[in-house]
Amino acid sequence: MNTENLRKDLQDYISKADERFVQLVYGMMLADMSGAYLLREAEREELDVRIVRHKKGESKSCSWDEVKRRFQG
Repeated sequence: MNTENLRKDLQDYISKADERFVQLVYGMMLADMSGAYLLREAEREELDVRIVRHKKGESKSCSWDEVKRRFQG
């Protein structure tokens, strides 16, 4: 689906969405505008290195359920 169609679908949905959803989308918009999601170059480079290692099978990974179990004790 192209960007124009995505925008239209989002606009249609938001016009009917409940307050909670609209507040969430608005918060995401503000964070995006403030650059809160932007990574520094060093962070981006480190993530790239980790992705390559993961794809080569050189690093461990686990499911989200495993992560949650570890933190639940």
